[in-house]
Amino acid sequence: MYKAIDLSGYCKNPSLLLLNLVIVISMVSSCAPSRKFLLEKGKRIGVDKSYVRVLIARSGDRCVVSSDSRIKISEIKTREIKYDGKGRTVYFYPEMIRKPVLIESWQSPLAVNGKRYRGTIELHNVLGKIYAINVLRLDEYLFGVVPSEILSSWNMESLKAQAVTARTYAYYHIMRKKNLLYDLDATNNFQVYRGLSVETERTNRAVTETSGEIVTFKNQPIVAYFHSTCGGRTVDDKFVWDGNDLEYITGITCRFCTESPEYSWETKLTLYEIRRFLRRRYTGVGKITGISFKKRDGRVVSVVIRHRNGVIKLSGNNFRLLFPDKKIKSLLFAAKKIKSGLILHGHGWGHGVGMCQWGAKGLAESGAVYREILRFYYKGVSIVSLKRELAKKKSRKPVFGSRRESDGRPIN
Repeated sequence: MYKAIDLSGYCKNPSLLLLNLVIVISMVSSCAPSRKFLLEKGKRIGVDKSYVRVLIARSGDRCVVSSDSRIKISEIKTREIKYDGKGRTVYFYPEMIRKPVLIESWQSPLAVNGKRYRGTIELHNVLGKIYAINVLRLDEYLFGVVPSEILSSWNMESLKAQAVTARTYAYYHIMRKKNLLYDLDATNNFQVYRGLSVETERTNRAVTETSGEIVTFKNQPIVAYFHSTCGGRTVDDKFVWDGNDLEYITGITCRFCTESPEYSWETKLTLYEIRRFLRRRYTGVGKITGISFKKRDGRVVSVVIRHRNGVIKLSGNNFRLLFPDKKIKSLLFAAKKIKSGLILHGHGWGHGVGMCQWGAKGLAESGAVYREILRFYYKGVSIVSLKRELAKKKSRKPVFGSRRESDGRPIN
């Protein structure tokens, strides 16, 4: 049975918004965050009171939001309630959303386009596209990040290392947010976040048991880069991304990721492929006449490609990203010339900067605890418990940015 709800303030044709019952299996409690907290630009970073805003969907088509429990739809600015009743499926179209709306539920999660999420959902119309933003506590966000980035069956210490790394990475970007609408998106532009459906007991435990812990350098959260497999050695960030040169990220020898299925690999690159993918970014690319690689500690840092119409120079990372995912798994490779192009014999998977996840697994299995793992990959850092510091101090002074060491005391 369908029931139409009058949302004339949002929709030229209210009959487009139909509500029907849906069944959601898992039952998870949700609560609405403080709007004052979310809108305050200079917000202090707390622990369990911290909320994160994650862009989970962006589309010019419809957005479907559902719950099998009570559901409330209200205008964000005025808090005017447009619907408050039993759980339903709600179909939103871009032309409906003239003003941003907040969608809340109780005793069950909200689903957006079939994927379930903790917390609340905001919908915004941005230039004719619906932006669906999941607003939830930081650790709840990490519940959906950690199992998306690492295998939940791994040693618990490696899961904890990933949890602290992911929390640190999130805090870093929250504090430096560039988009006023959201803090992070759900893709590998930041960290992969898949919501409630991927959560596991073990990864949730890793997040909970490290709650509030982050990695800092000079009393600031670090950019906690991580990757799958370094292949035997990590790399300075400055050799991957132009303009970067972080003191705490330097190339180190790692002998703990040899069990990774991507530790060694081989792929073939034809001259036709190289030219075809170059043409997607560069104009006038002629027949390839030569390719040379500049390396640092065995890893390609820059590439020069000569063709009949000129020369193209690009970083090693940009060369890798020219091709489909997994074609060139890392820049730690040796190239062998063949008639049709190149054979690449390589090691590792990913950019090679920061924590090697398979290395973290190997370290954990050798007896290292998560704090030791983090200090192995990030040099000169402290592992700080915000929960402990805030409980001790109850101070109005910011946790970060103070020159006083006591504002960010490391865990021993």
